Amino acid sequence: MPGGGIAWGEHPEAAVRRELEEETGLVNVETLQVAEVYSHTYLRSVERPYDSVHHIGIVYTMTVDLSDLRFEQHGSTDRCAWFTEHQARSLPLTPAGAFAIDLAWPKA
Repeated sequence: MPGGGIAWGEHPEAAVRRELEEETGLVNVETLQVAEVYSHTYLRSVERPYDSVHHIGIVYTMTVDLSDLRFEQHGSTDRCAWFTEHQARSLPLTPAGAFAIDLAWPKA
C-alpha cells in the first residue's frame, strides 16, 4: 500500500497522487475516492520507549492505468508489486497495511 505524509498546506488528494507516483511510478489515476479513515494510537511503553503517537490515515480507493510499476529511487519504499489476497495477507503487515487489506478484501 503506497503511503506517506502530507506536506504542510498540501491537499490530501494531491498528497495521495504525489505519493503514488513517488512510490510506484503510477500517474494515470482515473478515479479516486476516500474509502475510510484509519486511526490507531501507539502508546509509550517499556517495549516501545518512544513518544506516544496518534496515526491517522486517509485510505483511498482508486482506479489506475496499470502501467508498469517502478521501484522508488532513493526513497523509503524498497519495491512495489501487485499481490493476490492470499499473497497480501501472508506479508508482514503494519496495522495500517492490515486495515487496508481488510478494506480491499473484507472477511466474510
